[in-house]
Amino acid sequence: MLRGDPVAALADLDRAVQLDPSYAPAYVNRSYVYNQLRQPEEALADAERAIQLDPRIPEAYFSRGVAYLQLGDREAAMADFRQALALFSKSGNFANQAILQQLLRQLGVD
Repeated sequence: MLRGDPVAALADLDRAVQLDPSYAPAYVNRSYVYNQLRQPEEALADAERAIQLDPRIPEAYFSRGVAYLQLGDREAAMADFRQALALFSKSGNFANQAILQQLLRQLGVD
């Protein structure tokens, strides 16, 4: 993937999904790119597919939460951010846990 070029990244991730449709991280990453491109419906679909394939990936919940925010569904977004936070905590990923806690505070959620 080319950093800073979401269109090229999307093409690479499309190929990754075609090569291995069961590889959840490819869907997570493509969901991130769709969010960056302000295509929340596509981001949501890919995040949901990643969660179906592996519900232990906190980044999938985070990306789905971002998509929900873009779609105006704050309640669903907060639920996903909380799930991502729980999974980051469980995995010991304290850096992402701290970032997500800060985001939740900024959004007015404890």
